[in-house]
Amino acid sequence: MTVKELVRQQRGELYATGHQNLNMALPSGLIDEIDTLKKRYRLRSRDAVVARIIRKCMATVSPDDFVQRAADGDATLRRISPIVANELADYVQQVQRRFRNMPYGPVFEMIFAEIGSDLSNPAVQLELIQGGEQ
Repeated sequence: MTVKELVRQQRGELYATGHQNLNMALPSGLIDEIDTLKKRYRLRSRDAVVARIIRKCMATVSPDDFVQRAADGDATLRRISPIVANELADYVQQVQRRFRNMPYGPVFEMIFAEIGSDLSNPAVQLELIQGGEQ
């Protein structure tokens, strides 16, 4: 089996298990940041970095809370096509609809701007439940 066939098979399996492709054009600098985060957090692929960024933002920011930011018109754009789980793609599409179907690239830039380059898991606060005592 060739590498191309193997990649096609792996992508087919992801689509079959409820993943979607987010084909987007991003500034080269942002793709470089994604690659840096991939190394820093020891993630296996750009797809994993993009998914983690979206998941973290989804946990903290409602799609209705986004504010459109000015885009850098001079940036050189490159295309990436991460495959993410359906719930993450749905979140991106909700943000996209808020801005009248803005392309995925600028939507992802807004999402990334919300969380920055800290992909650590947010601290979880646990409440102790005291059974029967008051």
